[in-house]
Amino acid sequence: MKTNQSKIVRESFDGIGWIWRSKGKDYVREFYGGSHYIPDNNFPLQVLFVHDEHCYENYYRRREHSEVFSIELVLEGSMVFKQDAREYRVMPGEVFLIHLDRENEFMVGPEKNCHRLACALTGKCLNYMLHSTRLIEHDVIKLNDVAVVENLMRKCLEVFKTMRPEFRKNAAGLAFQLLLELSECLNKSFHNSDLVDRAVRIMEDHLSQHLSLKKLAELVGTSRSSLTDSFNKHVNDSPINYFIFLKMEAAKSMLVSTGLQVQEIAVMVGYDNPLYFSTEFRKREGVSPREYRRNNASKRKL
Repeated sequence: MKTNQSKIVRESFDGIGWIWRSKGKDYVREFYGGSHYIPDNNFPLQVLFVHDEHCYENYYRRREHSEVFSIELVLEGSMVFKQDAREYRVMPGEVFLIHLDRENEFMVGPEKNCHRLACALTGKCLNYMLHSTRLIEHDVIKLNDVAVVENLMRKCLEVFKTMRPEFRKNAAGLAFQLLLELSECLNKSFHNSDLVDRAVRIMEDHLSQHLSLKKLAELVGTSRSSLTDSFNKHVNDSPINYFIFLKMEAAKSMLVSTGLQVQEIAVMVGYDNPLYFSTEFRKREGVSPREYRRNNASKRKL
């Protein structure tokens, strides 16, 4: 992904996350919410901003330690999207997800224009919902019914535009529906295996346990080889490695949202030895659990 760096400006909204954006008027946007909008912490899930945007040839955005989670629906043209070293060309009828505290960048595709809707969410239960629906694991999702998602996002736009009484409540309901609709898309496409689905649910319900491949296969009523083949096909990972991934994601959530000690969190995700837990955490995240908590301390205030 290449762009003219001389035409890029950098700014930060929270002193931790940074955004690089192209200069000039390379887009036309109807935008509501954002930095001037003060969320209400009484709502566990809410819309932070929403916009309808047409962007053109030189349009470019890059985020480091992204301070927002955003759902971006491509309607026309395409968007080249890169997140954590994985690059995609997002086509009409697909959404790309800008995840919190991740590195990402995007620019218009070869058509040199892109029309998209964007809806950014926040709230105390957002991380929980992203993990429980498995949206946290995905960058791009192909929609089952584009009209349903577009309609929900346009309703959000209208709610923010008019700001009638209880607009926050109405927007929160639409945000919840959006996440459920995207989750349903995953259920019908990515997790198209009852075997994998049963195994993952067992993993999620027993994060504090030491489940071997043999035990997991017994619990779902199949052989170790069949379970491994299903995971490789539908998840592109082994069952045990995926189980460790779920443990680490749960640990990250607890490090940010609770005051539990690292050794307590280690036990809750199945590690009797805190040192072994910290070693595994660092191997996957690049920092120790304490460093991860310190780097994400500001999120506990949300």
